Amino acid sequence: MYEQATVAQRARSTDLVHLCDARPLLLSSAPFLITVHDVTFVDHPDWMPRHVALYKRAMLRTAVLRHPRAIVCDSHHTRERLLAVLPAARRVRVEVIHLGVDAPQSAAMWRPAQMDPYFLTLSTIEPRKNHLTLLTAFRYLRRSGFPLRWKIAGSAGHLAAPIVAALRAQDGVDVMDYVSDDDRSGLLRGAMFFALPSFEEGFGFPVLEAMVRGVPTVCSTGSALDEVAGEDGLRVRPTDRKGWVEALSVLGADSALRQELSDRGRRRAQRFSWDATAQHLSALYDDVRDQVAVVRDSARTMP
Repeated sequence: MYEQATVAQRARSTDLVHLCDARPLLLSSAPFLITVHDVTFVDHPDWMPRHVALYKRAMLRTAVLRHPRAIVCDSHHTRERLLAVLPAARRVRVEVIHLGVDAPQSAAMWRPAQMDPYFLTLSTIEPRKNHLTLLTAFRYLRRSGFPLRWKIAGSAGHLAAPIVAALRAQDGVDVMDYVSDDDRSGLLRGAMFFALPSFEEGFGFPVLEAMVRGVPTVCSTGSALDEVAGEDGLRVRPTDRKGWVEALSVLGADSALRQELSDRGRRRAQRFSWDATAQHLSALYDDVRDQVAVVRDSARTMP
């Protein structure tokens, strides 16, 4: 209600409104942009309750039909999927603007814990994040004496209950739910390496958070992680259980590889800055505002 009432009212006196997701302002005619982070609710509605997928799909369609001045996507992958599942979006300007990451202070840089070593996953717990495939690999390695614990930080999301239950039942897995920013930074700093096995990401911010700190990273191939991690992390197909076993095993044992990935990850993360994100958005706003002004001036001069 806040968005549809208060925000819509305030939008009356603005030149342009940027909505940071795909829900339109139904009670406002102000020129607007929307951000589309992903379209998993169209591609994989089984990853969430049916009513959630239907709601998100309806909101996206409505937003596009209300003629946004532009659509911002976090990645080229998201742009491609949006245009594939919603052809009406082809009539709108669709821009890719990557997210950025802040350079951490030196105290936050990678320094793996010597006592009780662990690797880390940061993500919401839900089917899309594919924890269960990584759990299968971890379980196999634990039977062979794998020494690292697996720490998982993230809130429970859609359809999380059976996933959380399976994770908590496994010896060596620590499920920590939501953690504060300070705790998040500390967990990243002390991890032997970072792992994200997601089936689908619209961007993959946790991978960037790890890399900018120099945390060696393994993540899945496909989706927007190809743009974020590139070849500067270990890459495994999300369904390749043997590949995940091999990745966890080699990262746990090979310090030279960890250091190489740490260096490569830091260099790659430097490509993603909030300054660049802001500059791209600012240029888009200026361009769209100019177009809106031209249309308004033309309307005023029409006989």
